Formats: sequence, structure tokens, C-alpha cells
Amino acid sequence: MNENDVIAGICGYLEEHGYEIRQRLHTTQQGVDIIARELVSGRDLVIEAKGATSSREGSPRFGKEFTGTQVFDRVAKGVFTTLELRAEYPDRAQTDVALAVPDSSGFRRYLEPVKHELSAAGLRVFLVGHDLTVSELDR
Repeated sequence: MNENDVIAGICGYLEEHGYEIRQRLHTTQQGVDIIARELVSGRDLVIEAKGATSSREGSPRFGKEFTGTQVFDRVAKGVFTTLELRAEYPDRAQTDVALAVPDSSGFRRYLEPVKHELSAAGLRVFLVGHDLTVSELDR
């Protein structure tokens, strides 16, 4: 599951749950991967997405799951980026900030132990299954 797959899963989930997608980037684009607005409340949600394999055809890792070290790197960079987003969007009453990753044992291995700290920092974590179902890491 690459980053584009994660983004597709999250966007579908959000639209089903009353959000309007305002920005949806692909791996070749820079910036916030997803910006959505909950239509009922007007709250914004900004999301950094990470995948479990390279999305670049021709890349040596294309279609191959990342190693444990590479998953750690994706998690570390994703958490850092979401912390930067939280600093950029400090109003927790108006904006939620989240990390979206594949729902795999590798990603859970690094996120489960710090889930309470992520929540305390005002960060949500979405997990996207291979069938594009979405769940949220317990807070």
C-alpha cells in the first residue's frame, strides 16, 4: 500500500463521514496531503499520509513492503510533520491534525506505544487497511 492508496482510503472515509475534501495531493506534490472540512461543525482536518511501499514505478522498492527500519523512518517523519502541522494550526477547537498510515503490524509497532502522547499533543492517527477501510488508533 503506497501513500496514494492511503490518501484514497482516507478521502473516501472522510467523504462518507460528512467531510468536504479541500485539498488532496499525490506523492509527487509537496504540502499538506489532505485538507478537509467537516460540513456540520466547520472544523478543519489536516492530514499527513505515509505509505508502506514506494509509489514510484522504476524505484527499487516499488511494490515491495518497506523494511522495519524504513517503517520506523516513515513513522518518525510522519510524527514530526504532524507536530509541525499542529504548531502551524494551534487552534485545537478549529483544526484537527492527523497522521494516516497503513494498518499493519509494522506501523502499529511504533505507534501503539506512543498513542497517548500523540493524543496529548493533539494528534490523531488513522489506520488504512488494504481494503481501504479506515479506523482510528485508540486515543
